[in-house]
Amino acid sequence: MIQTLPQVDSIGDIPTEYDPRLVDGPATRRRRLAQLSAAQRGILVLERYPELRLLPNIDWQRLSARATYRMLFGESSRHFAQLQLATLAGVVACAGISAAYASEADAAVRGILDLLQQRFAISTPLAITLDVWEAWGRDTDLMRTLTMKLRMYAAAVDYHLADYRERLTGEDRARVAHLLLPAIPRQFWRRFVPAAEHRAEVRRRRKAKTDVVSECALAILALMLARYPSAERFVCWYRRQIERIEAGELSVPALLTYEDDELDLPRQPGPDAMNVADLRWRITPVRLKLTIPSSTLATMPAG
Repeated sequence: MIQTLPQVDSIGDIPTEYDPRLVDGPATRRRRLAQLSAAQRGILVLERYPELRLLPNIDWQRLSARATYRMLFGESSRHFAQLQLATLAGVVACAGISAAYASEADAAVRGILDLLQQRFAISTPLAITLDVWEAWGRDTDLMRTLTMKLRMYAAAVDYHLADYRERLTGEDRARVAHLLLPAIPRQFWRRFVPAAEHRAEVRRRRKAKTDVVSECALAILALMLARYPSAERFVCWYRRQIERIEAGELSVPALLTYEDDELDLPRQPGPDAMNVADLRWRITPVRLKLTIPSSTLATMPAG
Protein backbone atom coordinates (compact mmCIF):
# COMPACT_ATOMS: atom_id res chain seq x y z
CA MET A 1 0.00 0.00 0.00
CA ILE A 2 1.39 3.43 -1.00
CA GLN A 3 1.53 5.94 1.82
CA THR A 4 0.80 9.56 0.86
CA LEU A 5 2.52 12.23 2.89
CA PRO A 6 0.82 15.48 4.00
CA GLN A 7 1.15 18.62 1.88
CA VAL A 8 4.20 20.79 2.50
CA ASP A 9 5.29 24.33 1.70
CA SER A 10 9.05 23.92 1.30
CA ILE A 11 11.51 21.39 -0.05
CA GLY A 12 12.96 20.88 3.43
CA ASP A 13 9.68 19.40 4.64
CA ILE A 14 10.08 16.24 2.52
CA PRO A 15 11.47 13.46 4.77
CA THR A 16 14.76 12.03 3.56
CA GLU A 17 13.31 8.51 3.48
CA TYR A 18 10.82 9.67 0.82
CA ASP A 19 13.04 12.03 -1.18
CA PRO A 20 13.52 10.53 -4.67
CA ARG A 21 16.64 12.64 -5.28
CA LEU A 22 18.53 10.72 -2.63
CA VAL A 23 18.30 7.30 -4.27
CA ASP A 24 19.35 5.70 -7.55
CA GLY A 25 17.34 3.48 -9.85
CA PRO A 26 14.18 4.25 -11.81
CA ALA A 27 11.96 1.88 -9.83
CA THR A 28 12.92 3.32 -6.45
CA ARG A 29 12.56 6.89 -7.66
CA ARG A 30 9.16 6.18 -9.18
CA ARG A 31 7.99 4.54 -5.98
CA ARG A 32 9.09 7.48 -3.85
CA LEU A 33 7.45 9.99 -6.20
CA ALA A 34 4.20 8.03 -5.96
CA GLN A 35 4.42 8.22 -2.16
CA LEU A 36 4.72 12.01 -2.22
CA SER A 37 1.68 14.25 -2.31
CA ALA A 38 0.88 16.35 -5.38
CA ALA A 39 2.11 19.45 -3.55
CA GLN A 40 5.44 17.81 -2.76
CA ARG A 41 5.95 16.74 -6.36
CA GLY A 42 5.17 20.28 -7.50
CA ILE A 43 7.74 21.68 -5.07
CA LEU A 44 10.40 19.30 -6.44
CA VAL A 45 9.68 20.46 -9.99
CA LEU A 46 9.88 24.17 -9.11
CA GLU A 47 13.04 23.58 -7.11
CA ARG A 48 14.61 21.92 -10.19
CA TYR A 49 13.28 24.54 -12.63
CA PRO A 50 12.87 27.84 -10.74
CA GLU A 51 12.12 29.73 -13.97
CA LEU A 52 8.79 27.92 -14.15
CA ARG A 53 7.58 30.23 -11.36
CA LEU A 54 7.26 32.91 -14.05
CA LEU A 55 4.38 31.00 -15.64
CA PRO A 56 0.98 32.27 -14.49
CA ASN A 57 -2.10 30.06 -14.12
CA ILE A 58 -0.17 26.76 -13.91
CA ASP A 59 -1.11 24.45 -11.06
CA TRP A 60 1.96 22.27 -10.67
CA GLN A 61 0.07 20.01 -8.31
CA ARG A 62 -1.82 18.68 -11.34
CA LEU A 63 1.29 16.88 -12.53
CA SER A 64 1.11 13.09 -12.33
CA ALA A 65 3.89 11.07 -10.75
CA ARG A 66 4.78 9.82 -14.23
CA ALA A 67 5.14 13.34 -15.64
CA THR A 68 7.14 14.44 -12.60
CA TYR A 69 9.55 11.55 -13.09
CA ARG A 70 10.12 12.53 -16.74
CA MET A 71 10.89 16.11 -15.73
CA LEU A 72 13.21 15.25 -12.84
CA PHE A 73 14.94 12.02 -13.87
CA GLY A 74 13.69 10.87 -17.29
CA GLU A 75 14.72 11.73 -20.83
CA SER A 76 13.05 15.14 -20.65
CA SER A 77 15.35 16.10 -17.76
CA ARG A 78 18.42 15.53 -19.98
CA HIS A 79 17.01 17.16 -23.10
CA PHE A 80 18.35 20.39 -24.55
CA ALA A 81 14.77 21.75 -24.33
CA GLN A 82 14.18 20.49 -20.79
CA LEU A 83 12.78 23.83 -19.59
CA GLN A 84 10.30 24.10 -22.47
CA LEU A 85 9.29 20.46 -22.09
CA ALA A 86 8.62 21.07 -18.40
CA THR A 87 6.42 24.02 -19.33
CA LEU A 88 4.51 21.90 -21.81
CA ALA A 89 4.00 19.19 -19.18
CA GLY A 90 2.46 21.71 -16.81
CA VAL A 91 0.16 23.15 -19.48
CA VAL A 92 -0.98 19.71 -20.64
CA ALA A 93 -1.62 18.59 -17.05
CA CYS A 94 -3.77 21.65 -16.37
CA ALA A 95 -5.72 20.93 -19.55
CA GLY A 96 -6.87 17.63 -18.01
CA ILE A 97 -4.96 15.39 -20.41
CA SER A 98 -4.45 11.82 -19.19
CA ALA A 99 -1.01 10.79 -17.97
CA ALA A 100 -0.70 8.16 -20.71
CA TYR A 101 -1.50 10.60 -23.53
CA ALA A 102 0.79 13.23 -21.98
CA SER A 103 3.61 10.68 -22.00
CA GLU A 104 3.04 9.89 -25.69
CA ALA A 105 2.93 13.59 -26.54
CA ASP A 106 6.16 14.23 -24.64
CA ALA A 107 7.92 11.45 -26.55
CA ALA A 108 6.66 12.76 -29.90
CA VAL A 109 7.69 16.35 -29.13
CA ARG A 110 11.15 15.24 -28.01
CA GLY A 111 11.50 13.20 -31.17
CA ILE A 112 10.72 16.17 -33.41
CA LEU A 113 13.06 18.44 -31.48
CA ASP A 114 15.86 15.86 -31.65
CA LEU A 115 15.55 15.59 -35.42
CA LEU A 116 15.65 19.36 -35.79
CA GLN A 117 18.71 19.56 -33.57
CA GLN A 118 20.51 16.87 -35.56
CA ARG A 119 19.76 18.57 -38.87
CA PHE A 120 20.44 22.19 -37.93
CA ALA A 121 22.73 21.89 -34.87
CA ILE A 122 20.44 24.06 -32.75
CA SER A 123 21.03 24.38 -29.01
CA THR A 124 17.71 25.96 -28.03
CA PRO A 125 14.12 25.74 -29.30
CA LEU A 126 14.22 29.51 -29.84
CA ALA A 127 16.45 28.81 -32.85
CA ILE A 128 13.60 26.96 -34.62
CA THR A 129 12.46 29.74 -36.93
CA LEU A 130 10.13 29.75 -39.93
CA ASP A 131 13.14 29.28 -42.22
CA VAL A 132 14.22 26.22 -40.23
CA TRP A 133 10.75 24.67 -40.47
CA GLU A 134 10.61 25.25 -44.23
CA ALA A 135 14.10 23.91 -44.87
CA TRP A 136 13.28 20.82 -42.87
CA GLY A 137 9.92 20.33 -44.56
CA ARG A 138 11.55 20.09 -47.98
CA ASP A 139 12.86 16.65 -47.03
CA THR A 140 9.85 14.88 -48.54
CA ASP A 141 10.96 11.35 -47.69
CA LEU A 142 11.46 12.27 -44.04
CA MET A 143 8.09 14.00 -43.83
CA ARG A 144 6.36 10.80 -44.95
CA THR A 145 7.74 9.01 -41.90
CA LEU A 146 6.85 11.73 -39.39
CA THR A 147 3.16 12.34 -40.02
CA MET A 148 1.99 10.86 -36.70
CA LYS A 149 4.76 12.49 -34.65
CA LEU A 150 4.04 15.84 -36.24
CA ARG A 151 0.36 15.46 -35.42
CA MET A 152 1.22 14.71 -31.80
CA TYR A 153 3.54 17.73 -31.70
CA ALA A 154 0.83 19.94 -33.16
CA ALA A 155 -1.79 18.65 -30.72
CA ALA A 156 0.45 19.48 -27.76
CA VAL A 157 2.08 22.68 -28.96
CA ASP A 158 -0.17 24.18 -31.63
CA TYR A 159 -3.34 23.44 -29.66
CA HIS A 160 -2.82 23.15 -25.89
CA LEU A 161 0.22 25.40 -25.61
CA ALA A 162 -1.23 27.89 -28.08
CA ASP A 163 -4.45 28.03 -26.06
CA TYR A 164 -2.43 28.78 -22.92
CA ARG A 165 -0.44 31.47 -24.75
CA GLU A 166 -3.60 33.20 -25.96
CA ARG A 167 -4.91 33.49 -22.40
CA LEU A 168 -1.82 35.38 -21.25
CA THR A 169 -1.62 39.15 -21.17
CA GLY A 170 0.84 40.83 -23.50
CA GLU A 171 3.20 41.47 -20.63
CA ASP A 172 3.08 37.85 -19.40
CA ARG A 173 3.49 36.55 -22.93
CA ALA A 174 6.69 38.54 -23.42
CA ARG A 175 8.06 37.48 -20.02
CA VAL A 176 7.60 33.73 -20.59
CA ALA A 177 8.17 33.54 -24.36
CA HIS A 178 11.49 31.75 -23.89
CA LEU A 179 9.68 28.96 -21.98
CA LEU A 180 7.26 28.12 -24.80
CA LEU A 181 7.99 25.73 -27.67
CA PRO A 182 7.59 27.03 -31.24
CA ALA A 183 4.41 26.05 -33.04
CA ILE A 184 4.42 24.40 -36.45
CA PRO A 185 3.72 27.09 -39.09
CA ARG A 186 0.21 27.00 -40.51
CA GLN A 187 1.32 26.52 -44.11
CA PHE A 188 3.73 23.72 -43.15
CA TRP A 189 0.97 21.10 -43.25
CA ARG A 190 -0.33 22.07 -46.65
CA ARG A 191 3.09 22.45 -48.26
CA PHE A 192 5.15 19.64 -46.76
CA VAL A 193 3.17 17.01 -44.86
CA PRO A 194 1.57 14.32 -47.09
CA ALA A 195 -1.50 14.01 -44.89
CA ALA A 196 -3.78 12.58 -47.61
CA GLU A 197 -1.16 9.99 -48.56
CA HIS A 198 -0.74 9.03 -44.91
CA ARG A 199 -4.50 8.64 -44.40
CA ALA A 200 -4.70 6.43 -47.47
CA GLU A 201 -1.85 4.26 -46.16
CA VAL A 202 -3.55 3.95 -42.75
CA ARG A 203 -6.81 2.89 -44.43
CA ARG A 204 -4.93 0.36 -46.56
CA ARG A 205 -3.25 -1.21 -43.53
CA ARG A 206 -6.50 -1.30 -41.58
CA LYS A 207 -8.29 -2.98 -44.49
CA ALA A 208 -5.47 -5.52 -44.85
CA LYS A 209 -5.81 -6.48 -41.18
CA THR A 210 -9.59 -6.78 -41.55
CA ASP A 211 -9.20 -8.95 -44.63
CA VAL A 212 -6.83 -11.27 -42.78
CA VAL A 213 -9.31 -11.69 -39.93
CA SER A 214 -12.14 -12.40 -42.37
CA GLU A 215 -10.09 -15.00 -44.23
CA CYS A 216 -9.10 -16.70 -40.96
CA ALA A 217 -12.71 -16.85 -39.82
CA LEU A 218 -13.75 -18.46 -43.10
CA ALA A 219 -10.92 -20.98 -42.90
CA ILE A 220 -11.83 -21.95 -39.33
CA LEU A 221 -15.50 -22.31 -40.26
CA ALA A 222 -14.62 -24.47 -43.25
CA LEU A 223 -12.37 -26.66 -41.10
CA MET A 224 -15.08 -27.07 -38.48
CA LEU A 225 -17.64 -28.15 -41.07
CA ALA A 226 -15.16 -30.52 -42.69
CA ARG A 227 -14.46 -32.25 -39.38
CA TYR A 228 -18.11 -32.94 -38.58
CA PRO A 229 -18.10 -36.25 -40.55
CA SER A 230 -14.93 -37.37 -38.74
CA ALA A 231 -16.51 -36.70 -35.36
CA GLU A 232 -19.69 -38.51 -36.37
CA ARG A 233 -17.70 -41.57 -37.53
CA PHE A 234 -15.96 -41.72 -34.16
CA VAL A 235 -19.25 -41.48 -32.25
CA CYS A 236 -20.76 -44.28 -34.34
CA TRP A 237 -17.67 -46.46 -33.83
CA TYR A 238 -17.77 -45.88 -30.05
CA ARG A 239 -21.44 -46.83 -29.86
CA ARG A 240 -20.72 -50.06 -31.73
CA GLN A 241 -18.05 -50.95 -29.18
CA ILE A 242 -20.55 -50.43 -26.36
CA GLU A 243 -23.00 -52.69 -28.17
CA ARG A 244 -20.29 -55.37 -28.52
CA ILE A 245 -19.53 -55.15 -24.80
CA GLU A 246 -23.23 -55.47 -23.95
CA ALA A 247 -23.49 -58.44 -26.32
CA GLY A 248 -20.54 -60.13 -24.57
CA GLU A 249 -18.21 -59.87 -27.56
CA LEU A 250 -15.78 -57.64 -25.60
CA SER A 251 -14.76 -57.81 -21.98
CA VAL A 252 -14.30 -54.77 -19.79
CA PRO A 253 -12.15 -52.91 -19.31
CA ALA A 254 -11.83 -52.86 -23.11
CA LEU A 255 -8.51 -51.65 -24.56
CA LEU A 256 -9.27 -50.37 -28.06
CA THR A 257 -7.56 -48.56 -30.90
CA TYR A 258 -9.42 -46.22 -33.26
CA GLU A 259 -7.93 -45.28 -36.62
CA ASP A 260 -9.30 -42.84 -39.17
CA ASP A 261 -8.33 -39.99 -41.50
CA GLU A 262 -9.41 -36.41 -40.99
CA LEU A 263 -9.17 -33.23 -43.06
CA ASP A 264 -6.79 -30.54 -41.88
CA LEU A 265 -5.20 -27.28 -42.99
CA PRO A 266 -1.45 -26.65 -43.23
CA ARG A 267 -0.04 -25.18 -40.03
CA GLN A 268 2.19 -22.76 -41.97
CA PRO A 269 0.59 -21.76 -45.28
CA GLY A 270 2.96 -20.69 -48.01
CA PRO A 271 3.36 -17.07 -49.09
CA ASP A 272 0.95 -17.61 -51.98
CA ALA A 273 -1.90 -18.70 -49.68
CA MET A 274 -3.34 -15.23 -49.21
CA ASN A 275 -6.98 -16.28 -49.15
CA VAL A 276 -9.15 -19.29 -48.52
CA ALA A 277 -9.22 -20.22 -52.19
CA ASP A 278 -5.45 -20.70 -52.17
CA LEU A 279 -5.46 -23.06 -49.16
CA ARG A 280 -5.27 -26.78 -49.85
CA TRP A 281 -6.79 -29.44 -47.64
CA ARG A 282 -4.55 -32.20 -46.38
CA ILE A 283 -5.45 -35.59 -44.93
CA THR A 284 -4.02 -36.38 -41.51
CA PRO A 285 -4.11 -39.92 -40.08
CA VAL A 286 -5.61 -40.23 -36.60
CA ARG A 287 -4.80 -43.05 -34.17
CA LEU A 288 -6.48 -43.06 -30.76
CA LYS A 289 -5.91 -45.55 -27.96
CA LEU A 290 -8.66 -45.62 -25.38
CA THR A 291 -10.07 -47.74 -22.59
CA ILE A 292 -13.77 -48.36 -21.92
CA PRO A 293 -14.06 -49.15 -18.18
CA SER A 294 -16.89 -51.08 -16.62
CA SER A 295 -18.12 -47.92 -14.92
CA THR A 296 -19.04 -46.51 -18.35
CA LEU A 297 -21.76 -49.08 -18.81
CA ALA A 298 -23.23 -48.39 -15.37
CA THR A 299 -23.65 -44.69 -16.14
CA MET A 300 -25.12 -45.06 -19.63
CA PRO A 301 -28.90 -44.61 -19.98
CA ALA A 302 -30.94 -47.66 -20.74
CA GLY A 303 -32.10 -48.20 -24.27
